[in-house]
Amino acid sequence: MTTVKVLPIDRTALIITASTSGTPVTAIARLVTAHEDTVRDVINAFNERGLAALGLGGREAVP
Repeated sequence: MTTVKVLPIDRTALIITASTSGTPVTAIARLVTAHEDTVRDVINAFNERGLAALGLGGREAVP
């Protein structure tokens, strides 16, 4: 399992939103003032775990 640096939820949501709209990692990193590796970790965690990667403590969706 990948360990992801915990970012404030609004920054994490911004990373995910920007990524889904096709914004390059370098531009997202500048936008949220985070290292590119941190941005990649957040995106990868979201791709692997979905909303659970946000760490809100809620239930995961059941298909």
